[in-house]
Amino acid sequence: MYQNVRLRLTKLFTSVLSVLLAVLLGVCLYFSVKQQFSLQLSSFTNQSYTVAESINEQAVLTSQWLTTHEENAGFRIYLWDNDVELFHNRDHANQIRPEYTYYLPALTEGRTLHPQTQTEDISLGKHGLLPEVLYYHKQLVKNNGLLQVYFLQSLEPLYAHIRSSLILYLTLFLSSVCLLTLFCWHFTGRLLEPLLASQASQNRFIASVSHELRTPLAVILSNASACEKAPFSQQKPFFQVIEREGAQMSVMLEQLLTLSRADSHGLPLQIEQTDLQTLLLEIYENFLPLATESGHLLSVSLPESEIPPCACDASRIRQVCHIFLHNALSYTPEGCSIRLFIPDIVHEKAISIGVQDNGPGIPDEEKDKIFDRFYRVNRNTAGAEKEKGHHGLGLAVAKEIVAAHKGTLSVSDAAGGGTVFLLTLPAGLE
Repeated sequence: MYQNVRLRLTKLFTSVLSVLLAVLLGVCLYFSVKQQFSLQLSSFTNQSYTVAESINEQAVLTSQWLTTHEENAGFRIYLWDNDVELFHNRDHANQIRPEYTYYLPALTEGRTLHPQTQTEDISLGKHGLLPEVLYYHKQLVKNNGLLQVYFLQSLEPLYAHIRSSLILYLTLFLSSVCLLTLFCWHFTGRLLEPLLASQASQNRFIASVSHELRTPLAVILSNASACEKAPFSQQKPFFQVIEREGAQMSVMLEQLLTLSRADSHGLPLQIEQTDLQTLLLEIYENFLPLATESGHLLSVSLPESEIPPCACDASRIRQVCHIFLHNALSYTPEGCSIRLFIPDIVHEKAISIGVQDNGPGIPDEEKDKIFDRFYRVNRNTAGAEKEKGHHGLGLAVAKEIVAAHKGTLSVSDAAGGGTVFLLTLPAGLE
């Protein structure tokens, strides 16, 4: 499917760009031909006028003089003296190109000659769709007689030059189409790379979700089956397992929903001015019974000076702190201390919240991976049983929430051992 989509996109882009290129080259060729024709016409007119004035000034016209001007100007001169054609060169008739013979008889048809006046005109001779010759006519009164002068020039050399230009433009167009095809093939490949990566990530995500959901579902089904066969008095433990696994699945589905919203249109935030000190005290009070039950020492540290309110979504920031604290309680042995704090140094443009523990810490090579979805640090500790409620989604959710707030999330080693998670929010978020 990928190759088929890439081929279709390549054809589409190449076709569109080829049409645009053809139009561009056509416009350039049109103006080039128009300019060449205009220069040809201007040159012919000026030369014909100059030679006609010279003929008018000459007392005697010689064949050599006329032949020389023909060769220099690149056209043919025809003379009529009182309607009698004058051949200034006996070979002249043999030099007349076939298209000239078509126009010469028609030049005097329907003309009324007036010996007392001088007239001139320049025209295009057509024997088809395109002009074939240029001719310039002038009537001169010499020695009480009427001398008609015609200058004819073939446009065949101009058309030959235009045909050469057309071949050059066509060659350029075909070469450009080949290059465009190669470029579009490479470009569509690069364009589809993020889609392929996204598809691969989605496949891994679905596989991970299926794997994570399979285990609690299997536990629920097996306990439901055992509960069905057990006496009523022995069913309570099975119901408790089903309830626990169902609650874990509910948390996991909520986290998946949050990540899905972040991937599609971004997390919806309810931004309001929040007192972070009050927020941390509330979180501390909520987690204190759980920490005491699990044998951990939970504390909260706040700066002595009052900090300004922070523009954020309080419920989302509370969710991030809950994730940090749940991880700290789950991944540290009993007796470890956990501290929820705001740094003493508060910057004007940013406010930070941190969670620090004195547990075993996180290896450096895994610090960049723990925010990936479904990634869990491999631990061989006595408290590993407590990690069963974690699916590797909490920190990924925290990362998306902080990113929605345009903040940063970092993890580092604590002084004396342990880990510090620090989220930093811009103070002026709107």
